[in-house]
Amino acid sequence: MFNFNFTENKKQNIVGFSVVPGLGLEAVVLDKAKGIVTNYGRKRLDYNFSQRNIQNYGQLKNALLELIDEMKIPPKSYAYLVLPNVFFDFIEIASDTPDSGIEVALTSTSEEFYIFKKEEPVIGWCDVANPMGTTQRRLAYSAFQKSDIDEIREIFSDVGLQLAGIETAYSATLRGLNLVGLIKDAILMNSTWSALLINTNSYTIFQMEGKNLLDCNEVPLAIKSFSTEEAYDAIVSNVSQLLSGSTISQLYIISQTDEISAEALKKIMQFDREIIAIDSNRYSKKSLLEVSRALDFNEANSMSLSALGAVDPKSDLDLNLNILNKDPNASMGVYFVANIFGKPTEITQQYVQSASIGFCALFLLVFGSIIGISLLLNASQESQINDLKQEINVIDKKITALEKVEIKEEEIDMTEIIDQVAADNVTAINFYDSISSDIPKNVWLTKYYNKSGTQLAIRGIAESIVDIYEYYKNLRIVSPQSDIKLTELKVITDPIGEQDEEMSKFISDLAIDKDVDRLYSFVISNTEFMVQPKAQENGKSTYNESDILAKPPSAPLEEQVEQPSQQMKPAR
Repeated sequence: MFNFNFTENKKQNIVGFSVVPGLGLEAVVLDKAKGIVTNYGRKRLDYNFSQRNIQNYGQLKNALLELIDEMKIPPKSYAYLVLPNVFFDFIEIASDTPDSGIEVALTSTSEEFYIFKKEEPVIGWCDVANPMGTTQRRLAYSAFQKSDIDEIREIFSDVGLQLAGIETAYSATLRGLNLVGLIKDAILMNSTWSALLINTNSYTIFQMEGKNLLDCNEVPLAIKSFSTEEAYDAIVSNVSQLLSGSTISQLYIISQTDEISAEALKKIMQFDREIIAIDSNRYSKKSLLEVSRALDFNEANSMSLSALGAVDPKSDLDLNLNILNKDPNASMGVYFVANIFGKPTEITQQYVQSASIGFCALFLLVFGSIIGISLLLNASQESQINDLKQEINVIDKKITALEKVEIKEEEIDMTEIIDQVAADNVTAINFYDSISSDIPKNVWLTKYYNKSGTQLAIRGIAESIVDIYEYYKNLRIVSPQSDIKLTELKVITDPIGEQDEEMSKFISDLAIDKDVDRLYSFVISNTEFMVQPKAQENGKSTYNESDILAKPPSAPLEEQVEQPSQQMKPAR
């Protein structure tokens, strides 16, 4: 049967290799479950800063053979190699761009870098956090010289190692910080933080938010050409400028050169927030992780973060720029070992892909069987439904026969019905009465809307606010239980348009002094049936007061009066 064993056969773990100028070639084996470095070794390896590649590939091969022998690394073990950064940048690209299009775009951009003017680049990329307000994909990517990568792959094959990945030290260093637990709180709180990585010929500042990489800036600095004091001052000055105005909560200083102590730099750094110093050099006093007692502590103490990132390529930091990701022969290594029918089996990326295809085929077979069974059940259910329909038809016929029995005609009292309707609509009737008996002298109604005695809206014109308030009080008296309110009151100031000629004529005939007196428009309402103001036509404004009452549908006790009231007809 299937017996998944995540702990046995530890020799299948990925061996992380890292090339660090000044330190050499590192090799790390990690028991991630226990958080212990079980094996570590380091050999000298020269690096060419001007060409950005390994100085001597024969030296690389000899260093690998010596580490394999001393660390007793089994043949065909999976290896993951981290190299000093050659080229690193960000790009925003359309979300629907296929991988082939992405590779063309990144290769084209990389070729503008001086290293790749004559050398063909090999690209690795991954998605990173998008800036606010953009729907495009934002990618971080790195590039190496293809000829160097081909040389490295051949050497690893010659020494009997299966090369699972090649990556820049930038992303591996950030994964190393995560592996040792130094950025656990920053990720949990999603706070902003920065990492300062110092090498022999440059320093790099990473801007982060939680586990998302926002920006990265590399600054050339030939530290060996400075005196010790000058080197510290140059870094402090330049970094302080880059960090000025930032809102980061922590700064991690990582020194991988013997010329700079991270602890000493921390003490003189002009920064008022938390600083964590990490030395991967001669100044280091302890290892970043617990190490096996059998190891050389002097070497293990200066272990680099990039080497630790190499043994954890599938970190939850989700930042991996492996340029071999697309190579079917370079998997990400053995995930775990499974005893399948008593036989230990390496579960690799290729194995998972094959198993996934088999699982999909099995799923389709099972799904098809379920569909077939469902169709048979549906056929049986349809037969039962038809039988029930026939029984219902028989019952319907019996009901129809019973309905033909003569029903005794009931007497209807019309007076009672009329009285009931009048009682139900007493509010509406009271409001109608107010039109003829309760309108003050200088108030004219222009629209009246009453639906079922419960929804009322009255529009009108008056010469004074006192008259409007008097009319409002009258309405409240005739129907004290209503919820009407004076919902609009404004002065009529604009010219009256041609579309409302009757209203224009009515207002122009009022016996008022138009140069002195004012007219007020008002609305008394408890409903929100409104229409929009009339639009301008032919460049002329229509009547400035909008029609506030929409014409309602017909209903009992409902009426709309659209002409001005005839009381107090204007004098000629």
